[in-house]
Amino acid sequence: MDEGFVWRAAEVTFPDWNGTAQLNQWRSTDLAELAGLDSEKWLIVGFEIGGGERGHHLRVVAMQRDLIPEAADVFPKIAAENGGVIPATEFIVHDVEPYDVLQALSHNFQLRMRARGTRDLPIWIESQVEGPEQPLV
Repeated sequence: MDEGFVWRAAEVTFPDWNGTAQLNQWRSTDLAELAGLDSEKWLIVGFEIGGGERGHHLRVVAMQRDLIPEAADVFPKIAAENGGVIPATEFIVHDVEPYDVLQALSHNFQLRMRARGTRDLPIWIESQVEGPEQPLV
């Protein structure tokens, strides 16, 4: 494993905001199919939506299904057989709208971002109110 890199948590140069995200997937949605991959050949083990002012992109991280042994908890075994890592391929997906894929995939989705100065401090919500009406864009 001399070439490649470890797929890590999200990271930007100047993190003004950081946070977490969780997603409960629709059972019938096939992310591999949405990304244009053969789900008989590839098992998606991660995905990323990233970008900036010029637009956002979708990347999926997949492993070849022929590396998956017949067992219940396969990922620790795969990592053990491959020097402690899960070997995968990152695909840059073209001609799809990343947020359409996210919506198609999501039964329930939550993204929470915190301003840099609040990173290690609890935030107490003392009330909830409806926001002001938004201008039409």
